[in-house]
Amino acid sequence: MSLEQRYRRLLVWYPWSHRRVYEEEMLAVLVAGARPGQRRPTLGETANLVASGLRYRAGAASSALTAPAWQDAAAVFGLLAALVLLSQRIARLLDPFGFDNAHLWIRAAGWAAVVLAIVVGRRLPAAALAWAAVVYEAVLVARSYETDPVGAVNLFWPVALGAVAAGALVLPAPHRHALTVLRLPRLAAFAGALTVLQAIPVYNHWQQRNTWYDLQSTQVYVAWGMEHSSDAVLTTLLAILALAVLTAGLAALTLPATVRWRLVVLAAPVVTLVATVKLTLSGWAYSNSWIGHPIYLVPIQWTLLVVVPLATLALGIALAQWRDQSVRLIALGRAADREG
Repeated sequence: MSLEQRYRRLLVWYPWSHRRVYEEEMLAVLVAGARPGQRRPTLGETANLVASGLRYRAGAASSALTAPAWQDAAAVFGLLAALVLLSQRIARLLDPFGFDNAHLWIRAAGWAAVVLAIVVGRRLPAAALAWAAVVYEAVLVARSYETDPVGAVNLFWPVALGAVAAGALVLPAPHRHALTVLRLPRLAAFAGALTVLQAIPVYNHWQQRNTWYDLQSTQVYVAWGMEHSSDAVLTTLLAILALAVLTAGLAALTLPATVRWRLVVLAAPVVTLVATVKLTLSGWAYSNSWIGHPIYLVPIQWTLLVVVPLATLALGIALAQWRDQSVRLIALGRAADREG
């Protein structure tokens, strides 16, 4: 492989929009500046080209986030994520012993204010309120980490979801854009399904509490983390939960494809965070339950919890941009073929 080919391979780190204009000029400068007989790029040249290419790609990605498709997805994700967090806080308030928790009331009020601001079309106040709610949630999780590290780590995902939602709400969008993209039927279907998904576990928790205090109860049916003294009732509850999940999924699947893919990208870091906690920290959580003192996360575990979700988000944005570029090039090729 010649020196020019090796330089050209390094230039792939730059986005296509930059290479299309400057690749030949950059290649000529690199080859002209090479030493006589040089066969490979130097380590300094390699590092400089890779770092510069990544910097240009980051700039291209940030500018691409202002595209209409990202505006649609960000507005929708901000509203749906705020609804999820609000419903979860209300459900916890309705749980046994949750009604008197002042922190839950404050968190529920914060996310209710975010939802209201989005609905009335106040995007920037909604983003500011969302960031304030995220900071409040993060402070509470950090305070509980010292005495209950496992419980705190299991609460990382709402903080991550709130952070992504707050970041999505910062992106510019037209007035009340989330409602325009979602439409009322989709929003009603999603909100209804979410209500069912939160209400049934609350009912189940009260049922469990009554079972604990009912010494005459001798048989309890358990499935998927739920329990009931009647097998038929438990089966019905699980069927209703499955129907609610299907309804929420259909509400999202009926959105335009460009919005659906971007919603998946925005949700991916939260999903990977939950998967990382479940798959890599199960042994740590088990040890905490048996040892008489808290065991805290080590640096490599913290690195996984931070780097994996961020890398997933960056990779998802890059793949979405690559998909859009591929679709655009295919469309141009078809148009040229028709003209031919």
